[in-house]
Amino acid sequence: MLQHLFTLDDDGATSLQRQLQRKLIESILSGYFSRGSKMPSSRKLAEQLQVSRNTVVAAYEQLIEEGYLVSRERSGIYVNDKIYDDHATTDAPPTPDTPQYDWQQRFNSLNVEASEPPYPDDWQRYAYPFIDGQYDQSLFPLNQWRECSRLCLNVDEIKSWAGDSGQQDDPNLIHEIRTKVLPRRGIMAQPDEILVTLGSQQALYLLSRLLMNSSTLLTMEEPGYQGMRQLAQINLCPTRYAEVEKDGVKLEDVCPQTDLLYVTPSHQVPTAVTMSRQKREALVEKARQEDFVIIEDDYESEANFISNPNPALKSLDGEGRVVYISSFSKVLAPGLRLGFMVASPELIKKARQLRSLILRHPPANNQRIMALFLSLGYYDMTMRRLHQAINARWQELREALNHYLGPYILTSETMGGSTCWVKGPPGLDSRHFAEQAAEKGILIEPVERFYARTEKARGFFRLGVRSIPKDKIRPGIQELAKLIDDVEAREDATFGEHLQGDKLKLFLAGVQFSGTTVFGDPYRITLDADGSMQGFEGHRDEKQDAGTWWLKDDTWYRQWQNWSYGELLGFDVYITDTRIHWVRDGKLVDAADYQKLG
Repeated sequence: MLQHLFTLDDDGATSLQRQLQRKLIESILSGYFSRGSKMPSSRKLAEQLQVSRNTVVAAYEQLIEEGYLVSRERSGIYVNDKIYDDHATTDAPPTPDTPQYDWQQRFNSLNVEASEPPYPDDWQRYAYPFIDGQYDQSLFPLNQWRECSRLCLNVDEIKSWAGDSGQQDDPNLIHEIRTKVLPRRGIMAQPDEILVTLGSQQALYLLSRLLMNSSTLLTMEEPGYQGMRQLAQINLCPTRYAEVEKDGVKLEDVCPQTDLLYVTPSHQVPTAVTMSRQKREALVEKARQEDFVIIEDDYESEANFISNPNPALKSLDGEGRVVYISSFSKVLAPGLRLGFMVASPELIKKARQLRSLILRHPPANNQRIMALFLSLGYYDMTMRRLHQAINARWQELREALNHYLGPYILTSETMGGSTCWVKGPPGLDSRHFAEQAAEKGILIEPVERFYARTEKARGFFRLGVRSIPKDKIRPGIQELAKLIDDVEAREDATFGEHLQGDKLKLFLAGVQFSGTTVFGDPYRITLDADGSMQGFEGHRDEKQDAGTWWLKDDTWYRQWQNWSYGELLGFDVYITDTRIHWVRDGKLVDAADYQKLG
């Protein structure tokens, strides 16, 4: 029965007519419907597939027009017996046991390091995908992109982009990048200083082929982007690694012999820390004094949620020694694969010539769609929407990590971004932990691929928010915390003295707690004898809250108005000479320094 051969999905993504056309073509070309054979009547096929007869008639008419089928008056519809006339034939087709050519003997010595995908292909079936770099349909500007795609197919537009433009990029897109994208980063550039690329990776490849060899010293961040490390390997380029501090790459680790320095200053890959303005200025000056080139990969420059973005290194460079690369793929969709490079004209000219040996230019129609998307203001609109959505998810992740995992983890101090770099409790094997989490429907990212020495990655993992809805973040972290509890089980005796009765009441009446959140922000909490409490968080007390506390059966209860989701929570209290530990069910919930008041 044909319904077993043709599986049609009425999901709205592709019309039933188009699905049927595709299935019919596959069946004809595979030989299921042989040359010259009669096709089922439209009525019979419609009944078998449980679709309308009009759908089948329309599909047949389209395939007749395309030459796959022919209609014979008063006889029916047949497979065109000339459908294979222009196909090459052979009298001796290969058989499964035909010996295959050994390509290994032809490969050169190029060693391309293979890296495993950081998440499974079927990641969408997991309940809590804390992964980065995947497409989120809810964030994609579908209607606006569709409009620009339609405009790109106007006759006049087609005439302007369909011809052979040699090695040149779409001038409309270059103009939009110059006037709308680069000024956001403080960069002023001329058209001959911009090259459109197939994403940031192609830009890095072009630069590696032009600037790296066995006598060139590359310095890059550790941990850092593995794609650059692999490019250095295939170009036989010696590589040194610079530690990443809380405000970016450690300048002291950039040795004077450096020829190329690769950095991701906006949100460092993978820790997401942001290079400070002061360090940016110092780095550009160091490059001038020690005569090296900076490759600035401006990853996630748009995702600052705590402060305004710092200017790009390129904007601070008056000599042309900074090469700037960026990508539209991260903002819109990873499958777009469209980016650009900004550099001195002589370097752009060389890169354009090298690019032409791979492809003359990225597809002109895609460039024009992107140019229209920018010119109509849709890019700015999308940036605002993304900023709002990712900020909400990022803040939700911060709150959940601090609430459920406060005593067990540390994270990098960041200004934003779509990922969070996490250091787990001592003894955590992050690879094994990620496997355990996946079994519970939670995807987290092990980070070995970001290290030249993978043993340094033990205990670290990364969480992303681009692919998970906001309402899934809290329950996902709550489930992750249960796994951490199993790893980091502790005995009550390690918490200090267990306070009870009058001693507990006397201690809590007039005390201040101080500590840091998992993101490194300072906080302090004051408990007053009347049962009120006040909380302050941030270097300038940017976040504040109030609540109440009381005792019942030697349990300390507290409830904030907003913090900790406003939940009523109870704890056993343990203290040492300087520290207080909040414990529930024998497990540590939080800890802080304390100071008695009055």
